[in-house]
Amino acid sequence: MRRHFLALLCPLLLTACSAELAVDTPPQSVTIPVTSVIKPVYVEVAVDMPAETQELNVDVKDISVSLNVFNPSRAFTLKSSARLSLTGNATPDKPIVYSDNNPPPYYATAEEFLPEASYPPNTRTPVFTDSPTLVKAIGKKRVWVIVNNTVTQAGIGDALPLELRLEDIVLHVVVSKPFQGLEGALGPSGL
Repeated sequence: MRRHFLALLCPLLLTACSAELAVDTPPQSVTIPVTSVIKPVYVEVAVDMPAETQELNVDVKDISVSLNVFNPSRAFTLKSSARLSLTGNATPDKPIVYSDNNPPPYYATAEEFLPEASYPPNTRTPVFTDSPTLVKAIGKKRVWVIVNNTVTQAGIGDALPLELRLEDIVLHVVVSKPFQGLEGALGPSGL
């Protein structure tokens, strides 16, 4: 009976040889300039990753981002999408604007994580994404977000340039860290 109990206990002990941890990063906000009507422009923004996500030697179990997209314009509807790039030229205090005819050279390799959507005037739209692309951001000190944006509907009351604000960006990450070597001590021969 005791041997049977130990045989059932071993798989449970082996799964206990890793720790799982959930981390929410502090909220960040980014302002994206909108300088184009009808034709899209690309704005590259550098985002410094929080220290909690840098240089981690872990397995990512789950990752998602929640944020609010705020269109402060009183009259313009803004259309936008976003891609994540692991290379870029912008700095956190200086975004780079590219034209429709001259997107960033790495735009094709950047992966979309926010699909295109329209944001009406003076609205805050909650956005949630659990795109697998986000896993690539873990462990990096800086990533670049390339936002494709344009004005799609105009009214009276605002002048260019406009802006789109990505507010309260929180990265939710669940990671596990296996404790290598302990399974030998807890395995059948170690008991």
